[in-house]
Amino acid sequence: MSSNIIPTYSVLVLILMSVCFVLANADAECEDVNSNLLIPCEGFLMSGGDSPNTACCNGAQIIDKQFQESDCPDREAICLCLKNAAQTLPIDLQKAAKLPALCNLTYISIDPNIDCSK
Repeated sequence: MSSNIIPTYSVLVLILMSVCFVLANADAECEDVNSNLLIPCEGFLMSGGDSPNTACCNGAQIIDKQFQESDCPDREAICLCLKNAAQTLPIDLQKAAKLPALCNLTYISIDPNIDCSK
């Protein structure tokens, strides 16, 4: 019976380590999203700005490229950061929907209803 406990315990430890890695990775991704996209784009996304400034588009393109070059857990973390921002911050969702076209983004969007598992 004790031989069954050790493999079960090992699997549990591996699962917990994976969850911790994903959560730590998500925090790092959100820091990048905040500093590169949300803060520079605040004037456009949350205020009265008519168009995104250069810093906004440059930062958004950094996140877009990071998303493109990342593996699935990092992509999901980036997506969840953007989704959470859209759900919790006073972002003008109509402006957010225009951001990809205005800044030449291919992969990312700020959408409260996006399915980040895909």
